[in-house]
Amino acid sequence: MAFEYLTNVPLEEARESYLTALRQEGLIYRTETIPTSAALGRVTANAVYARISSPHYNACAMDGIALDAKLSFGASETTPARLKDSEFVWVNTGDPLPEGCDAVVMVEDVVQEQSGVTLYAAALPWQHVRQIGEDISAGDMIVPSFSVLSPAALGALLESGVLRVEVVTRPVAGIIPTGNELVAPTEEPQAGSIIESNSTVFAGMLETWGCVPKIYPGVRDDPGLIEEALRRALAECDLVVLNAGSSAGRKDFSTDAIRKVGEVVLHGVAIKPGKPAILAHARPAGKPVVPVLGLPGYPVSGILVMEELFRPVVESLTCRPSQKPEFIQAAISRRLTSSLKYLEFVRTRL
Repeated sequence: MAFEYLTNVPLEEARESYLTALRQEGLIYRTETIPTSAALGRVTANAVYARISSPHYNACAMDGIALDAKLSFGASETTPARLKDSEFVWVNTGDPLPEGCDAVVMVEDVVQEQSGVTLYAAALPWQHVRQIGEDISAGDMIVPSFSVLSPAALGALLESGVLRVEVVTRPVAGIIPTGNELVAPTEEPQAGSIIESNSTVFAGMLETWGCVPKIYPGVRDDPGLIEEALRRALAECDLVVLNAGSSAGRKDFSTDAIRKVGEVVLHGVAIKPGKPAILAHARPAGKPVVPVLGLPGYPVSGILVMEELFRPVVESLTCRPSQKPEFIQAAISRRLTSSLKYLEFVRTRL
């Protein structure tokens, strides 16, 4: 009897069915609290509020003199204000505003005399003074929940007294390459050998999406070895990608191996390339549900399935905002044929 895929589901339906099945199994993100200084690029688990104001004291914003602004009122080119040494304080940028002072005059505008200083323009109350809470007030929301922390955001958090922040845990994504023909990257591969590059590609995609990729050693086309590798990855990871062996060849054992450790939701999606994708999950002892993806070995197929079907799963675990695809309308330069059975993805050059 000819091999038959379990399903041939349209892409949108497959994506939604898989996410629904995972959520019904309890798929949920986890959180951890880490030092703010180490949180670059992480996603906040909750809104974060300022613990202290920034600045937390009235600060001089210029080098110059601090004074009571009233002492300079009426100063002009023709009627300058002359201040004694006891009526002002020399300050540097960032110094606390001295007691009894409410303004700072830039050193460039101060004429030093033997017994004090002369001002040819009046100072305004609170000029060149950074008042308490000018940038951030205690209790202000610094960043909302599920926001990617930028360098500037980290600075704002530290300035507002937030030394530790609760973030969404980066899921560990295991990648298991399979195949007798796979060899490590080399400049002189032998005929029949296939350079194992898919794992590096998938690891890069997963890391870009907020995961911690973990590439396992390659596994030969042996059902028992593949099952063993799957069980190990399931115990150590939050997501597992099995590549390849998802198609209908005599050495394609992924479906059976996944069935032994978990449940296959869909095997076969109505897209081209990428039809042999396996969408599955498993629940190792004492762990939450672990999404499992079986990929075809053809690199373009694997990349397409990762992007279209696994990225939404990763986004559920990382809480990162979905990236909407960019659409560009263009005219093709040659005729393309289609079987009309699948949603077809064709590589192009713009």
